[in-house]
Amino acid sequence: MTSNRHASWHRMTALVMGLVFVAAACGGSDTDSAATTDSTVAESVSKPVKGGELVFGAESDVSTLDVGAAAQPADKVITLGLYDPLMTYKDGKLVPYLAKSLEAGDNGADLSTYTLTLPTDVTFQDGTPLNAEAVKKHFERLQDPVTACPCLDTVKAITKIDLPNGPTGDTLVFTLATPDVAFGDTLAGSVGYIESPAAVAKWGAEYKNHPVGTGPFTLVEYVPGDKVVLEAYPGYWQKDENGIQLPYLDKLTVKPIPDSGQRVAALEAGDIDMFQTADSATVKTAEGKGFSAQKISGSSSTILLMNNAKPPFNDVRARQAVAYATNKAVINERVYDGIREESYSGFATDSAYYNPKAGTPKYDLKKAQALVKDLGGLEFTIVCIPTPEADAVLQLVKQMGEEAGMKITLETQDQGAFVARMFARGGDYEGACFRSAQFIDPDAIRPGLTTDDAGNLPFYSNLEVDKLLDEARQTADFDKRKAAYDKVQEITGTEVPLITTLYDLFGNVYNAEKAGPPPPGEANSLGAIKPGFLYATGK
Repeated sequence: MTSNRHASWHRMTALVMGLVFVAAACGGSDTDSAATTDSTVAESVSKPVKGGELVFGAESDVSTLDVGAAAQPADKVITLGLYDPLMTYKDGKLVPYLAKSLEAGDNGADLSTYTLTLPTDVTFQDGTPLNAEAVKKHFERLQDPVTACPCLDTVKAITKIDLPNGPTGDTLVFTLATPDVAFGDTLAGSVGYIESPAAVAKWGAEYKNHPVGTGPFTLVEYVPGDKVVLEAYPGYWQKDENGIQLPYLDKLTVKPIPDSGQRVAALEAGDIDMFQTADSATVKTAEGKGFSAQKISGSSSTILLMNNAKPPFNDVRARQAVAYATNKAVINERVYDGIREESYSGFATDSAYYNPKAGTPKYDLKKAQALVKDLGGLEFTIVCIPTPEADAVLQLVKQMGEEAGMKITLETQDQGAFVARMFARGGDYEGACFRSAQFIDPDAIRPGLTTDDAGNLPFYSNLEVDKLLDEARQTADFDKRKAAYDKVQEITGTEVPLITTLYDLFGNVYNAEKAGPPPPGEANSLGAIKPGFLYATGK
């Protein structure tokens, strides 16, 4: 999997999306299972030019600018401007990005040893050189529990990092506790964002507010709740296919606008030039006003998390009751005008790993009522972010649950605080709304289902599932992996650790008179874009 690190970005016809948690995956052909359509007419698309400024409307405030923990869309837009992933996906294939190459040991046969080679001419935005020691310190920092990275269990699997050419060299050799066919996929996400060791040494625990990476932009202003301002880093290593120095923009400002209707109004007023939304109605409204929309659909879905470790959802009957009571067709029709697809699995329906014979229970009010009666009643609280879409969905879930005899209380919390609360894994919730994620490799479902993993937000535990997920990770044989994932889907379909509702339709909406089409970001992030390739049209 060696590649020229200066391989330029080109306009893709597919874009995958995700938000860290449990994942949907693609098939053995390594093609991604998300599709992108763009309502821009060809005549309105101009070629990228150097210079200019854009303002981006994010769906929430930033929760973190640190590496390894960036999860929500607002974080990703900014962190992909500050950092470069070591690896990425191109046309569904894992390829180097910041790295020059990544090779498994013994000519690919040894999945417990990987050699990573770095470029020798890249510096962080503070002038610190990117070298083997910097990357090693990055992983050691993520392995430190004090860093509190949700990726802790993932990076703990690295048992040794050797630097055969010395600390200032360009080579690292990773030794893993067990074979891991998806190690390269891990480096394509935020775990693969490398931070300046000098900045970490300077800021310590406050580094999250003073991030320094190798990316195309530097952070010049961060006002929580108001804006994040990025300016072009003149020493950035990457050029486009025409030899133009990236980033194109001189400045990018990101403003949090939680209400999707207000985002449309801000676009109309010219206060922003583009925005993100997971609300299908907002995309439709914006298009009706003449704006362009990059519409992304894939295997990501809106989900209901249930805390499997505490009452009432430590009883499988309670989880099954909620699943039987949830009429996804009604949610689709009333909230999304019927344009989404019902989801009963963490896998995309077109994934080679999808098991059509498995899945969580489908709507059956009588079965839900019987289970609630058997339980002697069912009462719980669902916490979610305060958006019109979330409110509409949860009001329906509440109504459906009450028809089955449940008593449901709805609670809201600001998205940044909500995400921090969930990833802190304090277990202080009963039910919660979330988004599952789009990933290329199916191993990405492992953290969300493995006992005691830092990414296991529903606190689910099944030792057989643990074993199956380990087996699937330790082989590159497609048939063996599929057999393991098929069985996992059968078990979780019955035990219902969480409920997927509808596959997402995500939108990047923009004013084509001001900005070019949003460039696809990393493959495992929901609608993420690469700010380095954003450009102003100058019209």
